[in-house]
Amino acid sequence: MTFAKTWKSLILALLSAGVGACRVDAPTAPRLTDQAAPGVVQDLTGTLLEKNALTRRTPLARDITESATIGRAGGVLAIPAAGFELRIPPGAVSGKTRFTVTAIRGSLVAYEFGPHGLKFPVPLVARQDLAVTTYSAAIGTLSAGYFLNRGDLDDANAKALVAEVISGHTLPLAKRFSWPIDHFSGYIVAW
Repeated sequence: MTFAKTWKSLILALLSAGVGACRVDAPTAPRLTDQAAPGVVQDLTGTLLEKNALTRRTPLARDITESATIGRAGGVLAIPAAGFELRIPPGAVSGKTRFTVTAIRGSLVAYEFGPHGLKFPVPLVARQDLAVTTYSAAIGTLSAGYFLNRGDLDDANAKALVAEVISGHTLPLAKRFSWPIDHFSGYIVAW
C-alpha cells in the first residue's frame, strides 16, 4: 500500500511539472528588442551602403535654399525649381522654428535640411516630383537615403554612400515619391 501511494505521488508530481512547463506565458524564443522605426531599413553592420542615386533631367547649376519659420500648427516649405516639397504636420515642433532646405547643385536628387540634427516627435513628409527627374518604371522601387556629408555623394557616377535607407511611397502615375523624415540631415532619393 505504501508503494502504491509513493508511485501515485511521483506520477502526480511529474504530471504537474509537465503541465506547468507548457504554460502559455512560458518563453519559447528570445524576445525582439531595439527594432527599427517603421519605414526605416538599416544596414546591420553599421557601415555605409552604396546606392544608385536618382538624377535630375536638368542638373542644378547652384544650390537652391529656401527657409521658413514654422510653428506648432505646421506648414509647408517648397523648392519649386527642384520639384521638392516638405510638409510639416501639426505638433512636429513645440514652437516657432526656422526650417531650411537646400537642393544640392548637380544632377543628384539630394537635399540638406536644417537645423541639422533636429528631431521630430511627428515625422515630416518629403515629396519629390518625379517629372523633373530621370525616373522610369524600369528603375522600380525608390527609397530615401540618409547621407552623412556631401563627400558621400558621387555626382559623376550617380551614386551615394548612405548610413540609412528609408522606405517611401512611389506613385508612378502621379509622378511623385514621398518619404518620412524624423530628423534633419542630408537625404538623397535612390534605388
